[in-house]
Amino acid sequence: MKTLLGITLAAAMTLCAPLLHADETPDAEDIAFQALKPVVTALMNADNAEELMTKADALEGADSLQAIALYLAASREDPKQLRAPYQVAALFARRGDDTLAERFLQEADDRGLWFGPLLAGDQDFADLHQSATFKSVLANAQQRYKNIATGKVGAIYVLNPSAGIPAPAACRPVVVWLHGYGINGELDESYQPLADTGAIILGINGTEMIDSVDSFRWIGPGFEGTHQVVQNGLKELAAQQCIDRKRVYLMGFSQGSQHAGALLAQHPEDYAGALLLSPGGQQATPTVSKARGKRVFVVNGKLEGPRNQQMSADFRKLFSDGNQVKSRTHEGGHFFPDDWSTSFPQALRWLMGSEA
Repeated sequence: MKTLLGITLAAAMTLCAPLLHADETPDAEDIAFQALKPVVTALMNADNAEELMTKADALEGADSLQAIALYLAASREDPKQLRAPYQVAALFARRGDDTLAERFLQEADDRGLWFGPLLAGDQDFADLHQSATFKSVLANAQQRYKNIATGKVGAIYVLNPSAGIPAPAACRPVVVWLHGYGINGELDESYQPLADTGAIILGINGTEMIDSVDSFRWIGPGFEGTHQVVQNGLKELAAQQCIDRKRVYLMGFSQGSQHAGALLAQHPEDYAGALLLSPGGQQATPTVSKARGKRVFVVNGKLEGPRNQQMSADFRKLFSDGNQVKSRTHEGGHFFPDDWSTSFPQALRWLMGSEA
């Protein structure tokens, strides 16, 4: 670490040196500076450990040593930071340096590493699975995960229609929101136009926490775990207010969208339709659907990657037999279109048969 900081300081000082002319050949010091420039820039401009982590994440794929330098800086800046030593360990393991990988895994454990499921499936540590250090760290992390994840996995968030939206004669329909990878089910005021279609919006945290208490994913194999979490969320909501269980619609983005489509295909008795936004994920799309007489709306961007494009096409095909399928392709990539606050409510009204 002292050597790294010494090199970084020396490189930073050269920022005051005159720029090279185009016809000058760079010497070893200039070459070293150019190699360290992203690290120096990040160290000079980052205000806190989180900003250093963001810079390190951005560099990880291009230059693992630069990323390690910034993760180490973040780790020293914030002694409570768990992910920094974890990422250092993963990058050293990726480079084949098992000794340093175990050292920083142990440091993460000493700080209270809790994301056991992530560690268990992290292929960077595949060669360490039989080591005593890895086994000990994993066991500790798995136990901490159980304590921390309780009450957070599957937690629900409820957004009701605005006061001026007329209530139906019967109970209100529900739109279940399944978030994308790495975020959560929280619903802020920007989602109010969705609720003002007359439906209760039910956000649900995914089935597994990743590496922070507000970061979740939907895990496999299969989709039954997600179905159970959704049903539990609906049961909890029904204990709070009157809901129409025959008018439960699914709405998901990315990984959440894949799970939403799968749930409709496999459990059509429990769900009335689905709005699938940019489906994505690592599991295979279901090839058989039990759904009949449902409404399905698939939305994706023209600039999305080939896998996402294919998954959108797969879901359109999956529900084409015996259901009403609408489709839209917007000009963007793997994100909401600019007009989502108006176009998504329109899509929901169509799903619920109230588009007029």
